[in-house]
Amino acid sequence: MTPAGALAVAAPPRVRDRLRDTADGPVAIVHQGPQALYLDVGGWCVGVVSRAAARVPCALRAAVDPLPGALSYAGASARVEAGTLHVGGRPLAIGRLEGTCVPRLALDVLLRTGASPFPGAASRGAATVAAFAAAHLPRHGIDADVAAHLIGRGEGLTPLGDDLLAGWLALHRAAGVATTEVDDVVRSHAPRTTLLSATLLDCAVRGEVLPEFASWVGALGGRDVPARAAALTAVGATSGAGLLHGAHLALTRLHIERLEVAPT
Repeated sequence: MTPAGALAVAAPPRVRDRLRDTADGPVAIVHQGPQALYLDVGGWCVGVVSRAAARVPCALRAAVDPLPGALSYAGASARVEAGTLHVGGRPLAIGRLEGTCVPRLALDVLLRTGASPFPGAASRGAATVAAFAAAHLPRHGIDADVAAHLIGRGEGLTPLGDDLLAGWLALHRAAGVATTEVDDVVRSHAPRTTLLSATLLDCAVRGEVLPEFASWVGALGGRDVPARAAALTAVGATSGAGLLHGAHLALTRLHIERLEVAPT
């Protein structure tokens, strides 16, 4: 039962565990708006998002729209007490856990889908991503050097270069393929980007993703791919399109590699 006055939220397991492991005391608010709030919890970004906001894998999720005034009030303060986040004096009570892991991508699906055309929906965001990729990915692929170039490149809370890289990483996790050198670059270059974006890259390294990304991966090889791609592309101005583009780069690379080793 949710305590009186508390806001009921759902949490990814790692967010719950991070709050439990955080010492009691104040935490800094790094971004605040009517639909989303982001806090610095021990150098890792924990969000509080409304029903209308993007359900990033590092956030507590409230079934309200918009967030209550106590959370969006510009003068609000935040603290952790006994593993519970309090914002504006209001505790956020975790009522249930929600998974954020990308589904596993079967080898036969990888072999069939990797050579398909880019499944992006026609939108301004997709066009922006295509132009960015043409300027910053001359080899049409990502390796450790390219990853170092991408991190922090772009504007906003999640720069577009980070979104591309996060999609590429998460698709490799879906395929069960290690990316050790790129993972090391992500960790060592984290200070070059925003706290939220660095946290989302850390999530991508672990295969923790938006539900729209997970739905698209789960649909690969089936008829729902265009609709799931469109839903992912609709996330944010360019974030979803960036994730999709990075994932398709990974699909293409893994498809080629699997064809080279597949028995004839």
